[in-house]
Amino acid sequence: MSHPVKEILVPVDGSDNANRAAQFAASMASALDVPMRLFSVFPAASVEVIGMAGMSRNDIDRVAQAAAQRAFDSTREALGDAAPKNIEEETAIGDPAEEEVRYTEDDPGMMVIMGRRGLSRMRSLVLGSVSDKVSRHAKSPVTIIT
Repeated sequence: MSHPVKEILVPVDGSDNANRAAQFAASMASALDVPMRLFSVFPAASVEVIGMAGMSRNDIDRVAQAAAQRAFDSTREALGDAAPKNIEEETAIGDPAEEEVRYTEDDPGMMVIMGRRGLSRMRSLVLGSVSDKVSRHAKSPVTIIT
């Protein structure tokens, strides 16, 4: 019997919650025999601040890629030997919740497994958390790990 989940998307930012979500997602990906994709979104608000500081688009892209690589490295370290054989990494620049929701719109076979809170606790208190927005607007299943 086939199951509707074709891939697991794991938003990562280097936080403990994101790493716990990745550990859970790795076990799910292995059990379901589906690929796992680590997804790092560099916030658009950060791009605006960096742009005001006079950095070029290439410099901003390098900063975003470096931030994503730190998150990927943190996640892979947390996974250790439990990392699934089929794991990919992807980056984006924008609003994290919007980018993660957009991903589910493009692929109904995508399951999102994410941490409840990321690195920015104050921001989530003021604007509402990314996980809350994703769970309300995603077009595919979302599991939130605490």
